[in-house]
Amino acid sequence: MALGMGSENPAVLDATSPDTRARVMADSRAALDGIDHLIVGAPVHMGKIPLQAQECLKALRGDGRECTAIVVYGTRDYGAAPHQMMEILSKDGFNVVAAGLFIGQHSYSDLIPAGIGRPDKSDIEKAIGFGARISSAPRHLTAKDVPAHIDLLSRSGVYSVLKPYYDEERCLHCHECAKACPFALISPDTDRYFSEAAERTCIGCMACVRNCKTKARSTKANPIMKLILTMSLKPGSKDRKEPVVVV
Repeated sequence: MALGMGSENPAVLDATSPDTRARVMADSRAALDGIDHLIVGAPVHMGKIPLQAQECLKALRGDGRECTAIVVYGTRDYGAAPHQMMEILSKDGFNVVAAGLFIGQHSYSDLIPAGIGRPDKSDIEKAIGFGARISSAPRHLTAKDVPAHIDLLSRSGVYSVLKPYYDEERCLHCHECAKACPFALISPDTDRYFSEAAERTCIGCMACVRNCKTKARSTKANPIMKLILTMSLKPGSKDRKEPVVVV
């Protein structure tokens, strides 16, 4: 999107890093210094933006700066996430001029092939084309301008039905899982959760699974849970969903 807007080397704030989120939350004005247009992207988990991401977004200070709001979901549904992001950014003092709903490979794609390989070349081309339209956006958007699908999942406080499975015998203790965890829940010394509270905080994003080369961490579900996930994810994975943009 930034490339489509004419920026080949945009400043990047990787908010998946706990350190970056802490820096942004400590002084968002300094973190955004020099950024004239902020493209905000966040994943959708269970129809919502993760609480930790919401916390970081709420700390931002827009001061009238223009921004673009993007959510990425794994084909099942985007739920209330677009509305959540629009409301947060508007309250932060941003002028939201564009919004998009893009597709990513689902966190549970090891079990159900949902969104495999997304975003792909076509998605990237659409993102660049979308970026080219942002600069000439005619108006500011509100939460009412973006689609939403408010269901039981998006209303609930639940963020995950699955936690990553850990097989210590396969573990090489390379600590890549601890580095990959966006919420710093895994000990770099033991490669286990720091505590039971940390395990409860896990939203099942499976970043640790994707970064484990020995499959010591994996996505597993019992037969009943796998049936539930199949019923939930398979309809969305049958037909290709395309990005939706609002300008």
